[in-house]
Amino acid sequence: EFLALRLVNGSDCAGRLEVFYNGTWGSVCSNRMSQLAAGIACKHLGCGDSGETASDFRYGRGSGPTWLDHIECTKEHSSLWQCQSDPWNPHSCDNRAEETHISCHGRKEGMSPATFAECPNSSSCSDREKLRVTGGEDGCSGRVEIWHQGSWGTVCDDSWDMADANVVCKQLGCGSAVSALSEAAFGEGTGPIWLEKVHCKGTELSLWDCSAQPLFSKNCDHKEDAAVNCSAPEALWVTQSSLYLLLLHFHSDHPHHPAADSTRISTPVIICIILGGLLCLVLAILAGQIQRARVQQR
Repeated sequence: EFLALRLVNGSDCAGRLEVFYNGTWGSVCSNRMSQLAAGIACKHLGCGDSGETASDFRYGRGSGPTWLDHIECTKEHSSLWQCQSDPWNPHSCDNRAEETHISCHGRKEGMSPATFAECPNSSSCSDREKLRVTGGEDGCSGRVEIWHQGSWGTVCDDSWDMADANVVCKQLGCGSAVSALSEAAFGEGTGPIWLEKVHCKGTELSLWDCSAQPLFSKNCDHKEDAAVNCSAPEALWVTQSSLYLLLLHFHSDHPHHPAADSTRISTPVIICIILGGLLCLVLAILAGQIQRARVQQR
């Protein structure tokens, strides 16, 4: 049901242009397809900033639906999905000679391990691996991005609120949300904008359990990328939980006996001291996150 883009029957950066819509790959009609639109498609695919349409149809004819026609882009558009076009239609053009063939002027750049090592494809990834935040100081604050159809994309901030942010923070193992940020608070993303109008109750275990709409309209651009600030890094919460379980295990293995020395500190006192120190650490981190959120809002 979501969108993706590819070039087929050629190379990574040259071929017949196809889009993924409604569970099926299909062609794009070339009517009104400009060199600017071709360049935007090339940039989306990581094949440089420019390209041109080929008129000799060297990349063969498609056999699936022809999803889009009359795509018109301007210099203000950073993604093909933001450009104006006719409505989605499996028979946008009946003549296969009207299919779009593109040759990009750049080469596909090598993808960083951070992009593909964790999540090579959507079928073998967990929900946790298909979600990340970028642009912040750690893995618990930043622009929200999700992995779909072979690429990372952003989430539109329409209706983005604390309930949505809480689900993201919990899914990342980052505690609860301190703030739900909008208007590209951590910078504008690139590539597709996969979702808009996300609506979580706040109790969901995963963002995929929340209702949302795939971004088929042109109502959102990267100036509206959603972001979050979470209360604590993942490692801190893991450390607290592990330490607490360790203390419980220690206490259960050492039953209480009257102390031979009246000056000896009991196990419950030690536990209280350690937990008190952890609480102070959490409060200090939380205060820092709140202060950072206030600075960003200014």
